[in-house]
Amino acid sequence: MAGYEGTIAALSTPEGIGGIAVVRVSGPDAMNIIKPCVSRIPPEPLRATFTSFIHPKDKHFIDDVVVTYFKSPRSYTGEDLVEISCHGGRIISGLILEVLYACGARPALPGEFSRRAFINGKMDLTQAEAVADMIHAETEKSLKAARVLLQGRLSQELEEIRHLLLDAASLLEIGLDFSDQDIETIEPEDIRDRVERGLIHINDLMTSYQTGRILHNGARIPIVGKPNAGKSSLLNAILKEERVITSDIPGTTRDYIEERINHSGYLLRLYDTAGLRDTRDFIELAGLEKTKKLMKDADLMLMITEFPDEVPYIAGFLETQEIPAIIVLNKIDRLPEEDIRRARSYTKTDLPVMAVSAQKDIHITALMDRILDLLKDHYILNTETVMISHLRHQNHLKVAQKALLSARHALDEGMSPEFVAMDIREAMSALDDITGKTTSPDVLNHIFNRFCIGK
Repeated sequence: MAGYEGTIAALSTPEGIGGIAVVRVSGPDAMNIIKPCVSRIPPEPLRATFTSFIHPKDKHFIDDVVVTYFKSPRSYTGEDLVEISCHGGRIISGLILEVLYACGARPALPGEFSRRAFINGKMDLTQAEAVADMIHAETEKSLKAARVLLQGRLSQELEEIRHLLLDAASLLEIGLDFSDQDIETIEPEDIRDRVERGLIHINDLMTSYQTGRILHNGARIPIVGKPNAGKSSLLNAILKEERVITSDIPGTTRDYIEERINHSGYLLRLYDTAGLRDTRDFIELAGLEKTKKLMKDADLMLMITEFPDEVPYIAGFLETQEIPAIIVLNKIDRLPEEDIRRARSYTKTDLPVMAVSAQKDIHITALMDRILDLLKDHYILNTETVMISHLRHQNHLKVAQKALLSARHALDEGMSPEFVAMDIREAMSALDDITGKTTSPDVLNHIFNRFCIGK
């Protein structure tokens, strides 16, 4: 906790005009700092007290406030904590904080309240990250996914895997410690069974990362096609506003434009991209490279065209991709009905063909619903299950998986038990890094710096 000592204070509600503001004070001297600043001291913990907040030196009245005292360890941080509810606005909360700092508190660092909660055992690191996820959630679905983590369900899953591996490592180490004595031999199959079960659990969690990332960060959906196919117009139609400049001049879009939209509780990240064509224009080439990268990293792709005869060629290209995709036949208000019917009835591919008019807002809602259906089918977007959504978790799980695969190989090759035990311990250490049992201060700083000041 070096650099994180003392009693801290910060505004926990957003700055600006509002009905109320909440100033939070946490640390060993929280009550001693508050006492000279209020006309009535909270008589007992967990009881809200209406009082006046005054400057302790000149008794200058600042505001009528409600003070609530949370006594250690029954508080968010696990320390003595006081919350001061005052009138909203920038001035009053600022004056209260100035007084608290003059009385011995110091300004809280980003995420320091949650960091103290983690240090004091009120939550593990996955739950602390879930607090930040809830604050930054942009949709109801991402909020629900964060709540699953905050409830500790990922922590429980990791603890079950850890307990399984601990049993295996303990059996191996007991056998090593008493190898010169007449005790029952540990069967390699018992160890292998625990390693295999650990691998299954870890693989399941790793598989959930793509779904968790989509729920947390949003699904990446580039709109791609030739110049003048209507990519920018389609994005405008989806957003229902003129967000992107459109023009009949090819190459108008030189760089991608990202817009985020909440559709039925899911976050969709739509990208208007540079048109796909051969060009020698340096700037346009740079835009094309970005388009290719977006296509590579996409979760779903919209390939747009205005020519029904291009549908088979587009389908052939999209079938080489490993992600869901939709062929969007645009400008149907200008096409003969026969051409539209022919494009829709193309049967040599399982890819859906959606006929729309971006300019006339025809079938745009149906397109959005189809996008969501494909995402749900492909990624199984279930917010009730335990899943991981942070790259940090995925990376540590990869380390654990690699260590257990090494342990399994050592068992298969009949290697000395100490090598197997060492691999299993390495896997356990990787799991401990996820929950924060062995996480370095640098990693903690990186995680909690994402938080707002008062959380």
